[in-house]
Amino acid sequence: MSNPQDLLNNNPGLDTKHDSAGAKHPDLNTAGGNPKTNTEFEYAPESAHSRLDGKDQRTHGSALADAKRVEELEKKVQAQHEEALKHPTSVATQHGNEPSRGAKKDEQLVQDEEEELKKKDEAKKQSQEAHKSKHH
Repeated sequence: MSNPQDLLNNNPGLDTKHDSAGAKHPDLNTAGGNPKTNTEFEYAPESAHSRLDGKDQRTHGSALADAKRVEELEKKVQAQHEEALKHPTSVATQHGNEPSRGAKKDEQLVQDEEEELKKKDEAKKQSQEAHKSKHH
């Protein structure tokens, strides 16, 4: 088998930069850079995208507004998580799917526990009221 340079010399019409469909492929030597300019890409340092970077160009007000926005998003996600724990079937129904049997059972257990806690609270209130009337 001959080397690639001899192959190019023997077949001047052979195009090695394009495949059979006509797509152009960059040189393998410039895979880590821009194929048009043959310059390497600039990579940002690891800490370049840190929200708490003191050297960024944001004003103090912008940084505080961003922190407040992130905090509100975190609260919203936490509320959604707590809601999902209360209603295990809600995620499936939101996505248009039928909840699994396990999710249905979990939701039934949550409802049963809530009912039981309500009954216990009512019994506790009645007991406290009964004890108040005896002592007075």
